[in-house]
Amino acid sequence: MLVHPSGLLDGLIELFEAYWERAEPLLSEEPGATEGPSEEELVLIRLLHSGYKDQAIARQLGVSVRTATRRVAALMRRLDAGTRFQAGVKARERGWV
Repeated sequence: MLVHPSGLLDGLIELFEAYWERAEPLLSEEPGATEGPSEEELVLIRLLHSGYKDQAIARQLGVSVRTATRRVAALMRRLDAGTRFQAGVKARERGWV
């Protein structure tokens, strides 16, 4: 459709602007994705960066291996990472490290 300068065009522009002001993003980020890491997440990231395995992480945090594994998995979910390496990359992209 070709619309030449006219009252119709002015009306369409006003309508567009009105809708644009009330618009919401189609692809919103996960809740909490824009927030920074918690203190616990920072410690986990540092331990993972140092190459610690779950057993060593558990010892450092004073928790069971299962708890350490769950915390690492939760961190990876929050970062939307499939591997520990991806988690490190994504943490770096967010400026967490």
